[in-house]
Amino acid sequence: MTESIKPDAQTMNAIVTALGALVFATVRRLEPVQQQAFAEDLSRMAKVCAERGDTMGETLLIDLWRAAQSAGN
Repeated sequence: MTESIKPDAQTMNAIVTALGALVFATVRRLEPVQQQAFAEDLSRMAKVCAERGDTMGETLLIDLWRAAQSAGN
């Protein structure tokens, strides 16, 4: 890689997109019961972040939960 990764908003958006794609691809390969459990785990983790005041973590986990939900449908 000739270009270094810059710690900016564009890089963060790319990371979130890549994480969503990984969640989507993983959940698609699971059985329906496992898909639901995966999504529920993400939801629980988002709630914990919310309780701790971690808005950024909560938002990311909600985005990943949405990716899991869309992969399971």
